[in-house]
Amino acid sequence: MQKSIAESEARMEKRMATTVDQKVQAVHKRLYAFELRVLARPAPVTNFSSFRTELDSLRADIDSILATPTVEPEFAPIALADDTVLDALFKEDIDAQSEPTRARGKRPRSSHISDTTDDARAKKREHHQNEQAQNHL
Repeated sequence: MQKSIAESEARMEKRMATTVDQKVQAVHKRLYAFELRVLARPAPVTNFSSFRTELDSLRADIDSILATPTVEPEFAPIALADDTVLDALFKEDIDAQSEPTRARGKRPRSSHISDTTDDARAKKREHHQNEQAQNHL
């Protein structure tokens, strides 16, 4: 009985070995086919002339930028420089005196602000007096 068990184990090992060998051969066959397909592909053609043309164009652009003549600034009149200094010194005072942004566009509420409001009030008073006079008649 032990002899038959040993023989059956030997046969199983042989079958497993042949199965593994067949699978390895199948994998190698597929790898070989893949390598052939990769090698059969044409190599991508690199057009170096277009790169060369583009590079030459970029170099020409850089040369033109670097070759641009530098214009030395003319000296500004001294009075303009003095105004600039004064503006820089007193700018904060001018900004502080300016009207706040939220107050812009609003109508003044004080009666002493403009003559137009005084005129409007005088007209209103006159109209009111005329109405009272007509009502008393």
